[in-house]
Amino acid sequence: MNTHQARRVHISRRKLALGLAIAPAIVRAQTDWPSRPVRIVVPTAAGGAVDVLARLMAPQLAQRLGQPFFVENRPGPGTILGMQAVARSPADGYTLLFAAGPLAINSALGMTLPYDPMTDFTYVSKVASIPTLVVVHPSRPHRTLADLVRAGRQEGLNMAVPVVGSLTHLLAEVLRTHSGANFIIVPYRGAGLAVQDVVAGNVDAFYDGLVPTGQHVLAGRLRGIAVGSRTRSPLLPDVASVSEQGMDDLLASAFFGMLGPSGLPEGIVARLHAALLEALAADEVRERLLAQGYVIDGTTGDEYRSFIAAEIARWKPVVAAAGIRI
Repeated sequence: MNTHQARRVHISRRKLALGLAIAPAIVRAQTDWPSRPVRIVVPTAAGGAVDVLARLMAPQLAQRLGQPFFVENRPGPGTILGMQAVARSPADGYTLLFAAGPLAINSALGMTLPYDPMTDFTYVSKVASIPTLVVVHPSRPHRTLADLVRAGRQEGLNMAVPVVGSLTHLLAEVLRTHSGANFIIVPYRGAGLAVQDVVAGNVDAFYDGLVPTGQHVLAGRLRGIAVGSRTRSPLLPDVASVSEQGMDDLLASAFFGMLGPSGLPEGIVARLHAALLEALAADEVRERLLAQGYVIDGTTGDEYRSFIAAEIARWKPVVAAAGIRI
């Protein structure tokens, strides 16, 4: 054996020894996880649907995994700041993310992002979703999507959406394009202001999510026109689904899931995923979510990743056709 070969063997043995020394520590870290409090970043302000879900799940995870799980709100335009913070965090299981629709839609909008949604995160589970909902003021005569389309074709119709580039904005564009109706789409700076205007009768219709706008339908302040699912929502059993009304191209839900930074160890992912599914199966959690209008998903990480990829592909041509710019 020459000197060069001997040196290579020495280096290889040293690397092997180092690997053997590190491996038990990695396994032990995964087995012991969590050994201290875990932060769940919610990239929106407190009080929204994703925040409500995260705060419901945090104590459930703490109960099952033996350490505190606390929610940290990191709001910012397009939820980018919070998602970026998690993407750049150590992949040790102590910083997690509860993400919503912008995880996919930001990419479909062609935004320049400081992270790649397909490579910079470890997908754990799509936890729950909320069907979309079309509503009008009770003084309006419209009761179906066909009524809205007819009104749009005859005299025009104002349709509010929570914000430019939101899921319901894209759906309103699909409805306008596919029906040929003259909808004037009015984007707001958040769902709260839009709800105020539609309740006051200042706009004709509003395209939002079942949570929280469905509560206004239950209270009689708004009339439900269509739920964006194949079947009716238990929360609003009198409101027909988009499938019932022959408009499957409007099938869509706001969606919420848990992720971690890229490279999150498989052992940690497995423990976290099992705890999530166990929590979602608990009667008190299921009853509370269903009563509020959520749909429980509880997918695998691979299913969640595939769903996000499909959503990006679905909305890119809609964005291009409507000429939406952020």
